[in-house]
Formats: sequence, C-alpha cells, structure tokens
Amino acid sequence: MKIRIDFVTNSSSSSFLLAKKGSGEISKEGRDKLVDLLLQNFLKLNIIDDVSSENIAEHEYFEYRDQVSIKAGQKALQEGFQIGEGHVSYEESEWKLTELLDETLKILDSEENYSVVDGDVRY
Repeated sequence: MKIRIDFVTNSSSSSFLLAKKGSGEISKEGRDKLVDLLLQNFLKLNIIDDVSSENIAEHEYFEYRDQVSIKAGQKALQEGFQIGEGHVSYEESEWKLTELLDETLKILDSEENYSVVDGDVRY
C-alpha cells in the first residue's frame, strides 16, 4: 500500500517507477505487444462501410463535423481508406487509462532492459 506524505491535491493522478538499462531498447516481441495493445484499445473502430465520398457529409458520423473534417474524410475514401468512428467516454477514461498503463508496465517489465520498481498505478 502506498502512503502519500506530501501535499495531495484532488487530482486523479497516479505514479510509477520504471528502471531502464542502457538505451532502453525494446525487443521486436515487446514492440509488437505494445503496438497490439494500442491497436486493440485505440483503433477498435466502427467502420463506415455504407458511405461514398459524395454523400459523406450526410452520414451520422459526420453530422456535427466541420468542413475540414468532411473534406479530409472524402479524400481518405477516394484514396482507398476506410473510415472508422471511435470515442472516449470521460466517465470510463480514468479506469481505461489505468488499465492501459498497467498493461504497458507489464510488457516493459518482461523486457531485458526494463524493470518495474513500483507498478501499482491503482491508488
């Protein structure tokens, strides 16, 4: 259990200690795990598959977007990209970020050049 002995504000922050050896190089396997973690958590998108660049402004995902976003969406579709919609729920963001940090520290701790000294980010 961590005990804070300094001034504590009413913020929702957390801290951790991580030791790094040398350049801190991460193995290919470690990098792949970190990329997978980010892709699973930030790029799980609801793909728009029922829209063309001509009618993109009428799609519900673009309903409240500005013209710059609409033009960028049109250009992306014309270049063969798919468009996905994602969101961040502020009610769940603290929990989600804590989970992501916890998983990131576990991955780094399994690496030769890193050691988690204090990874308790849930206080």
